[in-house]
Amino acid sequence: MAQRPLLEDVTQSTSTRFVSFTAGSHRFELALMKADYFQNQTMVINLPKNRQALLDHKNINEIGHLEHMFQLSAMEAEELRNYLPDLL
Repeated sequence: MAQRPLLEDVTQSTSTRFVSFTAGSHRFELALMKADYFQNQTMVINLPKNRQALLDHKNINEIGHLEHMFQLSAMEAEELRNYLPDLL
């Protein structure tokens, strides 16, 4: 079997936190993964939508960022934005 070239192959220990909460009329189920590899950002995974983004306290407040990364309405993104600073 031929070997396939890898561009990168890194193994690291991670810390993963699973949180579920309701905000307004929306339910969020997230996995928050921290690793040195992410350089002071947190990999936030929206489990039901299978969408993920590297987030920090700066980019969660960028207009349209959460909406785009997680395919959320403006109202859903604002509700998530209110919870994320305490979770990151």
